[in-house]
Amino acid sequence: MEGKRDKCEICGKDLVYATKIGGYKELICEFCENIINTNIYCEDGHYICDSCHIKGPIEIIEDICEKTNIKDPFKLADKIMKHHKFKMYGPEHHVLTPAVIITVLRNNNITKTNGELITLFDIKEAIRRASKIPGGWCGFYGSCGAGMGSGVAISIFTGANPSKNIPRSLANEMTSRSLSKIADNLEHCCKRSVKISICEALDFMKEKFNINLNFYQKKCAFSILNDKCEKASCPMF
Repeated sequence: MEGKRDKCEICGKDLVYATKIGGYKELICEFCENIINTNIYCEDGHYICDSCHIKGPIEIIEDICEKTNIKDPFKLADKIMKHHKFKMYGPEHHVLTPAVIITVLRNNNITKTNGELITLFDIKEAIRRASKIPGGWCGFYGSCGAGMGSGVAISIFTGANPSKNIPRSLANEMTSRSLSKIADNLEHCCKRSVKISICEALDFMKEKFNINLNFYQKKCAFSILNDKCEKASCPMF
């Protein structure tokens, strides 16, 4: 069954997700006016590029994570997602996942696997890396950006790079575990994907590094704002 359609932020009409070469269009971003070849656009031709889409929310994530002393990852994620400039859907959620994970590790005085303190640089590095994951990655490349964000967090926590066998493997294992839970046959929801990825990261850190973080999951605060909400079928509802 075809899911409900995402909406254009300019006019509110349905978005088009083109999957064939004839569906791609050269469109001008409504904000920066750069011309982009894209397969995601409004049925009336409106288009917002990824850079403009995430510009405001990325600044929100960085600002809150830099200043907060919140130790509960779900409380921090909800605080950011409730900001009036943070959207219901979009690639900013790819960034939110690792930023929240790394921030709460810092706020809980957890050191990295090499014994070093987690710093603001690590949070900004999580944001920088995850900002490169484009929108629509879940459907077009089979890899949800929020799930990939959990792998980014573990990569930073372990100091992984392509030539470090175990840290690299741990980062990939983290991503795969998040993606396996995100692949749930439900209507796509960025909020759910973020929270699933955080859940998996908490279990992963407990299992691999004996790290136990205190947290409390409240009922989803976004259900009433999302006309595509799966409600009781969603594990985060």
